[in-house]
Amino acid sequence: MLDKIKAMSAPPGHSLTGEQGKWAWEQPSRFSDPNDAIDFITDKLDETVPQEDMLKMMTAGITIEEIVNQISFKGFMQGAFNPDVAELIKPALAMYLMKLSIDNGFTPRLFIQEEPEPEVTDQRFFSIMKERNPELFNAMNEQINRGVRLQEQAAVNQARVMEEMPEEMSEDIDQGGFLAPIEEEEEEMEQYG
Repeated sequence: MLDKIKAMSAPPGHSLTGEQGKWAWEQPSRFSDPNDAIDFITDKLDETVPQEDMLKMMTAGITIEEIVNQISFKGFMQGAFNPDVAELIKPALAMYLMKLSIDNGFTPRLFIQEEPEPEVTDQRFFSIMKERNPELFNAMNEQINRGVRLQEQAAVNQARVMEEMPEEMSEDIDQGGFLAPIEEEEEEMEQYG
């Protein structure tokens, strides 16, 4: 016997090997008209115990959307109606539950509020990468470190060149760069030219 609770407990196509029609949803549905299905469900919910249960769930914070989804899914699983009817009756069931809660003095939560997914910061990104893809993390870390080392080496080389440079050239560079003398020479050439 296969365990029906665990995901992936049965290989694909397993349901095609069993006897046909053993599940309630494989039989003709009890209600093909959405109005009949709504009447059946609301009659059941009007009974004292189910009505109290619905009110307790809505008071506890379970949304109308969740309750309606469960009712329609359960009705399909029990063969009361097909998936099309299950979808068509959802708005009417939601209105019924909304009226029930308002008649009992409170406003229920209507929809499941989707929480925004947290932003993946650079710190979180690198933390996940270090844990799950250490090879790429180490390669990226080495690349970053190599860039830092090259910048440091370039600064050291520039400082060394500045120290070894004659004072006249370093003064020219400090006063406007190496192009300043060329501009002066061009002006002199124009005067004589």
